[in-house]
Amino acid sequence: KNFSTEETKQVLRLSLTEFSLPKFYLLFGISKVKSAAVIAFRSSYRDRSFSPGSYERETFALTSLETVTEALLEIMEACMRDIPTCKWLDQWTELAQKFAFQYNPSLQPRALVVFGCISKRVSHGQIKQIIRILSKGLESCLKGPDNYNSQVLIEATVIALTKLQPLLNK
Repeated sequence: KNFSTEETKQVLRLSLTEFSLPKFYLLFGISKVKSAAVIAFRSSYRDRSFSPGSYERETFALTSLETVTEALLEIMEACMRDIPTCKWLDQWTELAQKFAFQYNPSLQPRALVVFGCISKRVSHGQIKQIIRILSKGLESCLKGPDNYNSQVLIEATVIALTKLQPLLNK
């Protein structure tokens, strides 16, 4: 059974074209290449000169993650319109929430941003949890202002709260 409508196909085509433009490589943390395929398919087996330390690793900004997440959400919502029983967004939201509220310096900030971007509803309990995370990040920064992980966590909670605030009851 073919679920795709012309509108969905158009969204997918435009998104693919958009993500293929060099100016969007930066969003995925691969701006220093001429083609995304160069990085995506590079391996030490095929390219003996490549090693994990042979290129400068670019940081993936939370604002870039926000933009990528919103673009992926648009693609997912377009596909979901054609698949009535689709639970992709619910599963993605559940996973994002799980990692957003679980301490992990690498994943938690990213999960908070994703959770904020993709959530369609939010409870007061979830907002309280995010505020607690923000509070812990602020406490950590007061102890040592050079704590990069705390600064990233604070930025992530602010992004998440900004996205989630409109979903709250007045």
